[in-house]
Amino acid sequence: MNIALLGNKRAGKTSILKVVFQKISPNETLFTESTSRIEEINVYNNPYTKFTIIDFPGTFQISQMNANERKYLQNCSLVIYVLDAQDKPYERSLDAFVSILREVHGMNSQCFFEMFIHKIDGDMFMNDDVKLEVLNEVSDSVRLKISDREIPEPSYSLTSIYDLSIYEALSKVVQKITPQVGYLQNMLDVLMNHCRIDKVYVFDVITKLYIATDSTPVDLISYELCSDMIDVVIDVSCIYGLVESENINSVFDKKSTAIIKLDSGLTLYLREIEHMLALVCLVKADNFDRQHLIDYNIECFREGARKIFEAREKWIKDEEESKSFN
Repeated sequence: MNIALLGNKRAGKTSILKVVFQKISPNETLFTESTSRIEEINVYNNPYTKFTIIDFPGTFQISQMNANERKYLQNCSLVIYVLDAQDKPYERSLDAFVSILREVHGMNSQCFFEMFIHKIDGDMFMNDDVKLEVLNEVSDSVRLKISDREIPEPSYSLTSIYDLSIYEALSKVVQKITPQVGYLQNMLDVLMNHCRIDKVYVFDVITKLYIATDSTPVDLISYELCSDMIDVVIDVSCIYGLVESENINSVFDKKSTAIIKLDSGLTLYLREIEHMLALVCLVKADNFDRQHLIDYNIECFREGARKIFEAREKWIKDEEESKSFN
């Protein structure tokens, strides 16, 4: 699964990748050099999270793409276009985005399209109404530009590297290109109902992107609590773990589990379900009285998820063998 990342120069594409996938502080990205050529970032943190991000340079122009760039776009599952929300007016950037939409859809009709309206931080975006106005302005403009063409309308996300909005946006992107997500969501709904859980996520531990959640709406408060819990578990494991190593692959294993009781009456519960993959849930304290039943149901979920992804891997292998034979 390939994700193409495009946008104008200094829009913040490389900074997003460094913050999310290389754990660099947002403030340190101020000194990041612009991308001068196509770069690939392979994300293979666990058996369930496997994709490649292709970071295109800001100087890329769809009308002048070479054979190598065309090949990347023909084989991508999703295109993310990063728009600098602080770089007004947007007309030139939106024209470039629509050109990309038209060209890529013409040669890869199965591709999804996302726009990150990025850098919604600073004094000019302190008010949520201002953010909503920018979102409406951009989406309305794109809708008008593609109204006379058979081009799918993209999805939009307001993002910033200074909060969890970029993690939530990328989480939704990963879910969109992961065909097993629907099955995982149904299983999480069953788990939530049987165990009286308020909210549940399946996290990629290294990136803190959630690859699945239940069907109830995601709110940033619950997401932030669950995301912070992963940091706590990793930090404590690095300090007090049996393995004397700061390597996350060494300190987070199949025995990793944690319980945090909050003053609000909620309990945060984390269980490892696969290598570098954790299930984190929010449960009311009164509903956490039978932890052994929750553990049993989580084991059932773990086994079901494993079978789903094994079936997917087998299907991919069979398809590849069939193509090789033909």
